[in-house]
Amino acid sequence: MEVSVLGPLHAVHEGRDVTPTAPKVRNLLALLALRHDRLVTTGTLMTELWGDHPPLSALATLQTYVYQLRKALRGRELLVTKPLGYVLHLEPGRLDADRFSGLLSRARADLAAGRPEQAAEALTEALALSSTPPLSDLDTGPVLESHLGQLAESRLQAHELWAEADLRLGRHHDVITRLQSLVVEHPFHEDFHRKLMLALRRAGRRSEAMEVYRKVRRTLVEELGIEPSAALQALHESLLDDDLDNAAAAPVVADIPAAAPAPYARPAQLPPDSDDFVGRAAELRRAAELLVPGTAPQATRLVAVTGMPGAGKTALALRAAHQAAARYPDGQFHADLRGAEEHPADPGRILGGFLRATGLREADLPDDLAERSQLFRSWTAGRAVLVVLDDAADEEQLRPLLPGGARCAVLTTSRAPLSGLSGLQRLELGEMPAEECVQLLRRAVGEGRVDSDPDAVRTIVAMCGRLPLAVRAVAARMRARPQFPLRAVATRLADERLRLRELRHGELDVAARLAPAYRRLDPGGRSLLAGIAARAPQTFTARSAARWTGFDPVAAELLLEQLAERHFLRLHGYDAGGEDVYALPDLMRSFANGLPAVAA
Repeated sequence: MEVSVLGPLHAVHEGRDVTPTAPKVRNLLALLALRHDRLVTTGTLMTELWGDHPPLSALATLQTYVYQLRKALRGRELLVTKPLGYVLHLEPGRLDADRFSGLLSRARADLAAGRPEQAAEALTEALALSSTPPLSDLDTGPVLESHLGQLAESRLQAHELWAEADLRLGRHHDVITRLQSLVVEHPFHEDFHRKLMLALRRAGRRSEAMEVYRKVRRTLVEELGIEPSAALQALHESLLDDDLDNAAAAPVVADIPAAAPAPYARPAQLPPDSDDFVGRAAELRRAAELLVPGTAPQATRLVAVTGMPGAGKTALALRAAHQAAARYPDGQFHADLRGAEEHPADPGRILGGFLRATGLREADLPDDLAERSQLFRSWTAGRAVLVVLDDAADEEQLRPLLPGGARCAVLTTSRAPLSGLSGLQRLELGEMPAEECVQLLRRAVGEGRVDSDPDAVRTIVAMCGRLPLAVRAVAARMRARPQFPLRAVATRLADERLRLRELRHGELDVAARLAPAYRRLDPGGRSLLAGIAARAPQTFTARSAARWTGFDPVAAELLLEQLAERHFLRLHGYDAGGEDVYALPDLMRSFANGLPAVAA
């Protein structure tokens, strides 16, 4: 099957037009195609179709839409049902957006290798694919909107590279008209203005080039309160001293000022790495792979470390960030977004701190969030920086903080699914292997004490749910009570009434870490969680949970999926009838059964 999204939605399978006609089914196909061969959760699909307030019948209606789409595609193997969502399979190169991305990547490589003619050919082909706005015939929801933003950014980069290639080939007369349109469409885009000035200069129209500079400087000063970049100012200075005859005869390459960025501070905001970090070797290797520059040549790399509270998301993200820092020589930014708290961090204030760290003065910072975000994207556009954002609340908080360069990366931690962010790669942290938990205990309280009673240690690790936070809390209590027997620690942890009390020492508090996320659940989710904790066995389905708790089966299925996305439940698999089977971790059961005392 071939799908086109760079323009009106169009799908062809085995020579037949299979484009759906129903509006929401069209949105469904577009989103599945843009994320083809990756799981798209039912929660993400419902967010696209109904926003933040899906009806109680949303899951059943979504299943109907999937059935209609399968019927239109006439190929069940193309659209596969998975636990928690669906996967649309497309062969390589069957999505026009993928072909566009490949051409853009090839053009970038050709330019870097000094092959501007080949780059220009690839870019002409790429821009022909995206001659009209993407998905122009769809009433897109919030998830598709994020994809449209990414597609628009890629198209912008294609125009930048196209102008660069043509200028290197001496086609300055040919690029002027299109660049004049681009600077009108993008009045803050300094590189378009710079290339237009170069083209006009090469065409012998120096006065017009200087007028372009005057206009863009006035716009930047009046609208953003900033001066043009050093490269743009240097080009203006060269125009002031220019000799028109020599300028017309000089080679094109001489017109392009050397890439000498203005002096700036190199932020180095990463907190210290943990000195007692243990294990997680496979996850660190995966993080390193995802953060390697060049794995997503057309876009900022975006990696989210997810998992239940206490799984060690922050510690792993910091270890991965320190290991990757050398790949991002232009700086590393860090912010705690406090997503689990009642009042998460304001992205505008975070951006203010980031921009001040680059050397900008307070007086140069715009007040408006959108303008600060645009300024941060402009600053990062040509640089290699790493942005580490801990404990993100949701996509709305994250989007303004994303850098604008293809050499940049974002590493975030979150319990939220963040399903509306295009290009997001997830790194899921589950329970730590038992042997690594034992190693953590040994490092914290000493090998002799830990190895003196292996059976008790195994029980302690199991009762901690193999979560690093819980193991650290137990270790801190053991250090405070050096004579307390390991067997007694294990016995107290095995008692559900005492477990959470034993998993608290100073700031190491499992219940306190769970409580904010619990409070962010809607009332239905909290009620269902309490009912499951009181009545459900180790594993259960939505149908059985509805029977025990009195919930409508469809509502129970939707709420269970949300609880799983927020890591209160774990997807265990599915039964013979294809129904999802969930498991409630012991620590979550202890927490829910202790409410409201621990979560009030």
